[in-house]
Amino acid sequence: MKLSESTNRVIDLGRKVREYYDAELPKRYPNYPLVGAEDVTAPPPPEEKEMSDFLATLPEDMIYQLRLIMLLGRGEFGTDDLAAYYEDFKGTYGDPEHVASQMMSDKAIIAGELSDGLVELRKHEISLDKLPLKKVKVRKR
Repeated sequence: MKLSESTNRVIDLGRKVREYYDAELPKRYPNYPLVGAEDVTAPPPPEEKEMSDFLATLPEDMIYQLRLIMLLGRGEFGTDDLAAYYEDFKGTYGDPEHVASQMMSDKAIIAGELSDGLVELRKHEISLDKLPLKKVKVRKR
């Protein structure tokens, strides 16, 4: 599966999760957006589990790349040296299961951040399926 296909699937599932919570939470919490400790939590939508299960099937590099696009969408870095950001990110964020867990904790905003990351890539004419993530080695003379 290409990164673009995975990204589109996560965006689609993320939008459905967000739409569910946007519709359900105001119905369940009388003082929404304030939620009291005594308020009963809304059950998660099926798309939430579907997203978690889908992320669990992806190769490690694709998990890291999805998270990289989310962080790009947040504005945490630019597109000037994606390879360096990617290597730093992989060394900092831990194993892919932890990264996927972080993505799921951001499930309400995942679609927006991925979409914003895609906009940044398009703006700089960078192909999602051909991200420049390998450092170019400079030959010594």
